[in-house]
Amino acid sequence: MFHVESAPQWWGRYLEAVPLRTGRGLPWSLRPTESVHGGDQRTIIDHKGIGYGAANTAAIVAQGGPGSYAAAHVASRVIKGLSDWFLPSHAELNALYNFYALRGRPAMDKAPYWSSSENNANYAWYQLFQDGTQFTDENGLGRVTSNKNLRRMPVHRGSGFPALQFRLVAVRAFGGTSGTMPPVSAPRLTGNTCTEEGPCAIGDIGPGGGIVFHDAGSRKKWGRWLEMAPVETEFVGVTWKKLSVKDRQRPLYRDGASGLARHQRVRSKAIGMGYENTRRIVRNYGPGTYAAWLAWSFEHGGKTDWFLPSADELAEAHRNLFSAVPTINSIRRSFYWSSSEYNYDTAWTVNMLDGQRFDREKWMLPNEEKGIKAIRVRAVRAFG
Repeated sequence: MFHVESAPQWWGRYLEAVPLRTGRGLPWSLRPTESVHGGDQRTIIDHKGIGYGAANTAAIVAQGGPGSYAAAHVASRVIKGLSDWFLPSHAELNALYNFYALRGRPAMDKAPYWSSSENNANYAWYQLFQDGTQFTDENGLGRVTSNKNLRRMPVHRGSGFPALQFRLVAVRAFGGTSGTMPPVSAPRLTGNTCTEEGPCAIGDIGPGGGIVFHDAGSRKKWGRWLEMAPVETEFVGVTWKKLSVKDRQRPLYRDGASGLARHQRVRSKAIGMGYENTRRIVRNYGPGTYAAWLAWSFEHGGKTDWFLPSADELAEAHRNLFSAVPTINSIRRSFYWSSSEYNYDTAWTVNMLDGQRFDREKWMLPNEEKGIKAIRVRAVRAFG
C-alpha cells in the first residue's frame, strides 16, 4: 500500500501496487495515433490525476480490444484472487515512485514504467524509477512521432540512462467510495478578486494580484490556495544557484535528523514545499541574482511573501493555467525553474509546453550557439 487518503474518495481510499515480472517490453497501445479520450485536452489532463488509473485502463482496453499491450496485460492479471488491477495514472505512478524512493519498497526495477495517462493522441506518460523523471517524448526527440508503440524508452540527450524496456506495475484501489467521478474541469479567468481568507476559485485574482491556480480543499500547514504572479513580473535567463557557492562544500541538504539528503529532496517536490525550499536556498546562498532570491525578494500587490514554486506546484500551475482553454496568465512555452533540488549539480524544471519534468544544471544560462534556451522564473505565494 503506497497511497492513503484521509477519507473515502469517489475512486476509493487506498492504493496498492504489485510490480510485474511479466509484460516487459510491451507497447502502450496497438493504436499509437488515436486518443483514448477523443482528443479532449481537459479530459486528458484530468485523467493524469490520482484515482483515474482504472478509468484510463478501461478506456485503453475498450479502444484496443484483445492484444499484447500494457493496459490489457495488467487488466488481465489475477493476483491473490483479485482481478481489479489497472495500469496507474500519471499521478498514481508518481506517488508510487515517491513512496519507493523514500521506503525502498516495493521492489521496483530501475527502469521506465508505463502510466495509463496519455498526453495526446500520439504520446503517453511514463516515469523513470532511476530518478523520478516523467517523460512523454513529445518534444526534443524529433525522430519519435509517437511513443505509444515503443517497447523501449528512447535515449534522452543528457540523461545518461540507456534505452531500457518498459516495465509494468499493477495497481488497485480499495477501501470504499464516496461520491462520483467529478465532471471535466474547465479552468477560466473568473474576473473575481478573492481575499486572504477566501473563498477562492481557480482563475480568481488572488490577494497578491496573481492568478489562483491551486485549491487544496482545506487548510494545510502552508495555507490553502496558491497564486502565481502575472507574466509581466517574470525573470528570464537566470541561474538556479549563486555561482560563487560550491554546492558540494556547502550542500543544501545533509543526512541528519531530517532524514537522508536524498529523501529530503524527494519531499521537496511536493505541493506546499515551495516556501520552505526557497527559504532554505536563500539561507544557504544569501543575496544574489539567482532564481530563489529573485522570487524571495519579490514584491507585488502589496505582498512580500512570494517564493519559487516546488516541482509539484509548477506542475499544478501547468495543469490549471497553461493547459486551460483558453490559456490564462500567459505562461510561456518554456522551461521554468522549480525550488526542488535534484542533486548537488542540478534542479528540477518543468516544461510548460507539455508538463514534462527535467533536471537542469543549476548554473545553466541561455546560449544561442549551443541551443540552450533561457529558463524562466515566476514567483508564487500561498495564503488562506
